[in-house]
Amino acid sequence: MRKALLSVLIAAAVAGLCSAAERQSWNKLRYIGGTPAIKGGSYDWDTTLTIPSSADAVEIAVEPSSAFGRKQTLRLKLSQLTSFVNGPGAWEKAAAVPGVQLPQKPHGLFGLLNRRYMVISPGEQPLAIFYQDDDGKSGVVLLSCDTRLDKAIGSALSDRTGKPLVYAK
Repeated sequence: MRKALLSVLIAAAVAGLCSAAERQSWNKLRYIGGTPAIKGGSYDWDTTLTIPSSADAVEIAVEPSSAFGRKQTLRLKLSQLTSFVNGPGAWEKAAAVPGVQLPQKPHGLFGLLNRRYMVISPGEQPLAIFYQDDDGKSGVVLLSCDTRLDKAIGSALSDRTGKPLVYAK
């Protein structure tokens, strides 16, 4: 009985490792804004970024901000991705793209408070994924993630596309 239970546990662990090797996925992200018309909640950490190893695309799935909404998925081909920017300046670079929809930042107190960190907590880091549609229009998706995850996501994206991860101050 012990051998059977042990073999089942080992088989489950090996199957879990094999399925993890097929794709890379991160699910503790927050969708801040971008050019796609996706409505996400400002406090929802349910956005998932998936990079399948077999497919030639990146999937960004944003959970709805209301209970009656449905999950919205954005699929981008790897050939459409143009650059990746992380760091505090990713917000400003994303705001420069025409047609982007970002939430307003609250004003600082007489210029004393840094407005950039009033929307994003100190343990978070913005990550901007820039792409170009089939029509030739440029677009961006701005995500917020843990400071340890942004480099992992950026390096995975740069490994798949060959484009470097840029840090913006």
